Amino acid sequence: MNTDVGDLDKTVVDPSGDRKFITALARGFEILRAFRPGCGALGNQELSAATGIPKATVSRLTHTLEELGYLRHLKAEGKYEPTEAILALGYSVISNLVVRQVAHDPMMELALQHDVSVGLASRDRLSLIFVDVCKSRLLSTLHLDVGSRVPMPTTAVGRAFLAGVTEDERAFFFERFKERLGSKDWADLRPRVEEAIAQVDERGYCYVEDEWHRGMRAVATPLVASDRSTVMSMMCGAPAFRVEREKLEHELGPRLAHLCEGLAPSLR
Repeated sequence: MNTDVGDLDKTVVDPSGDRKFITALARGFEILRAFRPGCGALGNQELSAATGIPKATVSRLTHTLEELGYLRHLKAEGKYEPTEAILALGYSVISNLVVRQVAHDPMMELALQHDVSVGLASRDRLSLIFVDVCKSRLLSTLHLDVGSRVPMPTTAVGRAFLAGVTEDERAFFFERFKERLGSKDWADLRPRVEEAIAQVDERGYCYVEDEWHRGMRAVATPLVASDRSTVMSMMCGAPAFRVEREKLEHELGPRLAHLCEGLAPSLR
């Protein structure tokens, strides 16, 4: 399947009919979201193409964000890049996330003991965004860090999240996947997503290999608050040459599920 699953998040928000929705504010955040790791500086034309916002509007938004200190104008290139000021917005969330504080030490212990990456993630539209990542220094090939986003339907951590939500919420996500991937590609992908959900129902975690990145293996489990008000997920993975499937499925998967069961009271 050659679908660009990483593009699923475009134009997910639909404010139609919401009189309280401030479109200008939403567009400003869309400009900031357009800057992705590794993409470098972007000009107004590129930002317009990435967001679907008219270029004339983009130019006003980038000027405003520059004045507020969130964008830096590279005059020689005629482009913009985010400034360090944006970090303050995310840091307040990370620092106050109780479950992250409680989970970090056991996640790091698991990562170092078995030379794997262990990540805690939360939903970001149709993706999962990592709020904590612990990894062995040997894993230079797995580029995950706090703030990394991965697609929901093709990753273990995303499928575990889907296993943790209600049936109605899952149906909503499935409809969005179908809209953005197209009926044919979604029909091909859906059985694998449903198989992962069935694995979580049966044993508490799912296993995924060779979907998000070739040669990568991972297990993941949902982390669900007792009142189901919050759903997150946690993954444990590594390149195939570093960890055997049997170890992931029969040792690390159960440990991950047990860890998340104990962390559930920390969610709020």
